[in-house]
Amino acid sequence: MSLTEEDIKAAAEADLVTFIKLVAPQTVLGSVHTELCRWWTRQEAKQFQLILLPRDHQKSRMIAYRVAWYLTKHPDHRVLYISSTSNLAEKQLKFIKDIFTSKIHRRYWPDHIHQEEGKREKWTNSEISLDHPLRKTEGVRDPSIFTAGLTTSITGLHCDVAVMDDVVVYENAYTQEGRNKVKSQYSLLSSIEGADAHEWVVGTRYHSKDLYNDLTEMQEEIYDDEGNAIDYEPIYEKFERQVEDRGDGVGEFCWPRQQRGDGKWFGFDRKILAQKRGKYLDKTQFFAQYYNNPNNPDGLGISVDKFQYYDKSYLTRSNGIWYFKGNRLNVYAAIDFAFSLTKKADSSALVVIGVDAHGNYYVLDIERFKTDRIRDYYDTILRQHVKWDFRKIRAEVTAAQKAIVQELKNAYIRPNGLALSIDEHNPTRHSGSKEERIRAILEPRYDNLSIWHYQGGNCQILEDELTQEYPPHDDVKDALACVIEIAVIPTRAGLQSHETRNNIIYNTRFGGVSARYG
Repeated sequence: MSLTEEDIKAAAEADLVTFIKLVAPQTVLGSVHTELCRWWTRQEAKQFQLILLPRDHQKSRMIAYRVAWYLTKHPDHRVLYISSTSNLAEKQLKFIKDIFTSKIHRRYWPDHIHQEEGKREKWTNSEISLDHPLRKTEGVRDPSIFTAGLTTSITGLHCDVAVMDDVVVYENAYTQEGRNKVKSQYSLLSSIEGADAHEWVVGTRYHSKDLYNDLTEMQEEIYDDEGNAIDYEPIYEKFERQVEDRGDGVGEFCWPRQQRGDGKWFGFDRKILAQKRGKYLDKTQFFAQYYNNPNNPDGLGISVDKFQYYDKSYLTRSNGIWYFKGNRLNVYAAIDFAFSLTKKADSSALVVIGVDAHGNYYVLDIERFKTDRIRDYYDTILRQHVKWDFRKIRAEVTAAQKAIVQELKNAYIRPNGLALSIDEHNPTRHSGSKEERIRAILEPRYDNLSIWHYQGGNCQILEDELTQEYPPHDDVKDALACVIEIAVIPTRAGLQSHETRNNIIYNTRFGGVSARYG
């Protein structure tokens, strides 16, 4: 039984992959592209979507198909299409124009554009307006598609869908000024979007602090029936893939090499990827572009073979003093505030360590949380203080943090008689950058294997921050560096006579077993 034109039209409107195969039969789709189409258009899809695909994986072509398909089904809607430059956005518009003017699209959807070019609605290099009668019925005045670069004025426009296609590029990714320009244009979207507007963002990572990192971290409050904020959830849902799944060039490729009927090849294999990698002088850029990871595994901050793990079962407490395998521990804490006077920022982190007379530093606890209430900071400090009985905690006091510390002291710690002093730390420019200070404190101690982690939990966050060249956050390792700076090693007179020297402790450097004891 052959399909009628109405059957074909209905099938194409119902399914993006079917639409692409109808209007662009020459396009080669890998499994990653069909998976993306299904993810984009699934019933439970969120309003805001972020797609991160490796370089050379047709992400711009795919979003152009999606825009054409969307307007085919909703000819009275308005799409704002932003690229890094006006020229790139106009090239994408040309691609979409070619779909609408193709014989196959005109055959199934003849109402969308007038057959005679001179009688069409506005049709320029930077915008188009469809001729569908529904636009007049609904009184739509804005273009069907309006293109813009990062410097294009978009005030006064209104849109139902905002597309940001490859707005992060090499030219704007590696300077603070460039990254701010991207974020500033993004911030304008909320003023021109309707309440039900959608945002479709597609791109490839360049930098750990780029726009895509910010979108990943955006959260919105969830309210109960009484209007109380009870939780947070990500604003953007994310579809992210790397060129191959192992990270060493020999894993399973997300778009395996395939050949079109005319003999032309598409996709990736080991040989092609190895060639690409070999031509990148900046390996960090290579991993950002093809693995969506703006960190070079060959240039990591601290190697994973420096991580060693202790067994918490050997921690004991007697008369308010902590011991590890019979060695007395002096216990300290540090807190990294992530407080903003305007809105919630990064996570705050509190790290507790114990240090023994041999100069071993044990990460005892890590707490990571978000808040903008002083009371929450106090409750976290109190909870950890009761658990570990540290008498000193370091806090950085710059800008808003100074006010936090003063209120903690005056409103909570002193009135409640808490036996705890806050070491106020205000780094100067002579101390170097924040990253330099952290490295100076931590790297020598990891090099001589004097820092010990516990396995799992928030220690994994610490390890991620330590191993990444440009981690998106550094709150935990910053707190670790701060607490080590104030930690005083116990005198050897404080050692217990029953020191244990024969317990195995795990260390990845030695195939799982540490060569050091105690």
